Amino acid sequence: MHPPNLAAPLVLAVAALAAVALSSMLVRRMIRLAVMDVPGARSAHDRPIPRGGGVGMVAAVLLGVPACLAVLPGGAGRLLPAGLLLSATALLAAVSWLDDLRQFGVRAKFGAQCAAAALTVAASLASAPVWPSSWLLAPLCLLGFCWLMLTTNALNFIDGLNGLASGVSAICGVFACLLGLAVGDPLLAACSAMLSAGLLGFLPYNMPRARIFMGDVGSQVCGLLTGGFALLLLADTVRLAVAEMVPLILAGILWDVLFTLARRLRAGERLTQAHRGHLYQVAARTGLSHTTVAVIHWAFACWGGVISLALLPARPLVAAMIVLLPQLSWSATVWLRARRAGLSRWS
Repeated sequence: MHPPNLAAPLVLAVAALAAVALSSMLVRRMIRLAVMDVPGARSAHDRPIPRGGGVGMVAAVLLGVPACLAVLPGGAGRLLPAGLLLSATALLAAVSWLDDLRQFGVRAKFGAQCAAAALTVAASLASAPVWPSSWLLAPLCLLGFCWLMLTTNALNFIDGLNGLASGVSAICGVFACLLGLAVGDPLLAACSAMLSAGLLGFLPYNMPRARIFMGDVGSQVCGLLTGGFALLLLADTVRLAVAEMVPLILAGILWDVLFTLARRLRAGERLTQAHRGHLYQVAARTGLSHTTVAVIHWAFACWGGVISLALLPARPLVAAMIVLLPQLSWSATVWLRARRAGLSRWS
């Protein structure tokens, strides 16, 4: 760990305030632009709502990270990984926004996700002081790529209730920023701070009553960047137990997505078919308010962050078990509520 530097937190605090203001301004413009999300049979909302609120967060990251690196100690040494990471962000955001406008096919969206994930893996390699052995490099890159594809799609799948995905991503950014400062990585600290600040500028317009949705441009970029924080931590410390912090913070989202995937496979349902069978969706359908479900997931994220700081890297397995216990309890609670509400089919 590097000794604390008071200049870095001050720079990030000032930049974060500017990013909140920028994001808020752009969100208001997107509301006026009114690219509408028309509700369907499986939507959680019942009236057309503008989408594209994630544009404010993306702008905060793309503009705020270079500004922070220009003044943060050690920022000049992170220009190459920063360029790769911001290129991945811009590419995924652009394709996602165009998809919101024109409804691209699955191939175009999947191709953009793959390219963005590859660029993010390259950013983590460029950030690493020492590369692993050649026999280990390819498997690690493949695992990192698969991890990013998982987080990118998981945040997209979970973005169905006001404030859920954006709030969890903001919390993840706060904890990642703390670790970025602790390990002396200005790129990780700047990117996570700008992500959280951009989302804080968006959240008041989305929760509790939505004036705008984040859209794919926001949810997919949140997934890419939060997943990328784990790779940057791994590159900085060369310790999987430190990088485990991000999966623990995202445990509520990852559990929901993987649990739902396993349940639908077991039920013989088509995985490509739209559904309302995620745990968070079923919980809302049983009568829990959208705000309550979102705050529960915020609590999961905070719990994962606190356990990470307390137990990592010394006790990674114990930390994982403690973080997973609330997920088992939540799954049982939703199942019981669904039975009482008469929801025989979750989808």
